[in-house]
Amino acid sequence: MVTFEQYMEQATAGGADRQLPGCVVLAANKDGIAYSKSFGPQSVDPASPLSDKPMTPDTTMWIASCTKLMTAISAMQCVERGLLNLDDDASAILTEFKNPDILVGFDNDTGKPIYEKATGFITLRMLLTHHSGLGYPFIQPKLGQFSKYAKRDAEFGSKLLTESYLFPLLYEPGTSWSYGVGLDWAGLMVERVTSQTLGSYMEENILKPLGMDSTSFDIKNRADILSRRADMSLRTADGAVVPSPTRFFSDNAPDHHGGGGIFSSPGDYVKLLISALKNDGTLLKPSTMDVLFAPCLPPDAITELRNNRRTQYKTFRESKVGSTAVLQVIQPEEMNYAPGGQISEKEWLGGRKAGSMSWSGLPNLNWVLDRESGIALLFSAQLLPPGDAAIKAAFERFEYAVYNGELGNIGHQN
Repeated sequence: MVTFEQYMEQATAGGADRQLPGCVVLAANKDGIAYSKSFGPQSVDPASPLSDKPMTPDTTMWIASCTKLMTAISAMQCVERGLLNLDDDASAILTEFKNPDILVGFDNDTGKPIYEKATGFITLRMLLTHHSGLGYPFIQPKLGQFSKYAKRDAEFGSKLLTESYLFPLLYEPGTSWSYGVGLDWAGLMVERVTSQTLGSYMEENILKPLGMDSTSFDIKNRADILSRRADMSLRTADGAVVPSPTRFFSDNAPDHHGGGGIFSSPGDYVKLLISALKNDGTLLKPSTMDVLFAPCLPPDAITELRNNRRTQYKTFRESKVGSTAVLQVIQPEEMNYAPGGQISEKEWLGGRKAGSMSWSGLPNLNWVLDRESGIALLFSAQLLPPGDAAIKAAFERFEYAVYNGELGNIGHQN
């Protein structure tokens, strides 16, 4: 049986058999980083000078939806301070959603969208937990069709948030679940009640307190961060890992996208996860941190989330790398969602405990916060498209190694 590190060294080795681009893996507990290892180069392009530079914990990456945890913490800080309320009508602040439309279809002849008016209202809690009715046009086909009709299908992040992300709803607020732009709007709520950009708010309330000096929305204004950025890679249809022709998210985003606009490094982002494990009041009061982890979806939304997770897990497990994995971490179906991320309501066989929170970032980054075991996991790569089966298998192998003692005694019981 190959060790985890042997597995990763083989997978990231150059040549035609390369399975993965460069990756950085970190495991931490309340005392700090307990395991850190980097594999492969910063670029798979042999013509790039980065092809000779190894990945490190200081390598800059677009962390995409890993931004969402930071935005959720920012919003919960505003709740603590009485600036926001989880269950008030958000349109008092987000006036764009005073009378939201639900997209029910399209005219067969003209392609014009057909709407009906929502009878309920959107709340901050719904935005944070993805049951407001909002979605992503690159995930939900109906929104993709709307986005093309409304000419909002520009480069991701290239336009003002209020222009590019003002979508009709997919269903009545609070009645289902759909992954989408809710955190971008939650970030805009933070901006409007604090009279700051989301980045400046985070700088004062998250980044400086935690010493996260390699994290920013404005990468073009941070030469120190930009100079350490890895190249983006692409998985082709035949399974090869090649240089990507696009970075997917614009370097010149005019807004701070709370759902996915931050650039950071694994060594910086893990400081956020460690602070959440410590729960010492630096980010949130302990009672508020409990709310961040508290699952709160209504029944129909739980059903939709679990259907979504079940389908994704089945697709992975039946893939070549998923089906042949010798050391598996089995995901239960009992998933829910909290303001901070996805919550597993049961223990994963061979891995994280019940109550663990997790999410990911589009270029195949993954994080886990397991408060019961006192363990945080972070697996970082820059690979398109999202949901890569080989990355999932590598992260599963990493989780197994952490929870089954291969990498030492990383966690501790509370």
